[in-house]
Amino acid sequence: MRKVFIIDDDVIHQRIAQIMIEKHHTYDSISSYTEASKALTFLQENISSLSELPDVILLDLNMPVMDGWDFLEEFKTFESKLAKKINIYIVSSSVDENDKVRAATFSSVKGFVSKPLSPIILKELS
Repeated sequence: MRKVFIIDDDVIHQRIAQIMIEKHHTYDSISSYTEASKALTFLQENISSLSELPDVILLDLNMPVMDGWDFLEEFKTFESKLAKKINIYIVSSSVDENDKVRAATFSSVKGFVSKPLSPIILKELS
């Protein structure tokens, strides 16, 4: 069963992503988080549970309190202990070249995706 986590403080963008995923059957299970820290807590609490961990995380960079960069820094501290490899895609309304360079320093980040998500983009990620 393929799982995806959507981490985005904007519930409208979250809902659009959910609808696209459901409509095109890209993933079997979707979990959404408006706070990156709650997603991190879930991942840490389920670090050994292959069935609970997502295959993919769609991560927004610009969020209050803990932004996407903070999430990636924290994720990096326990990534090697996870029961499976999780691919992270940064989802953003504007793709800054500096962000791409910075993201390249994180092995878990597999690419950038523009908002809103399209069926073609979702198929490429799955």
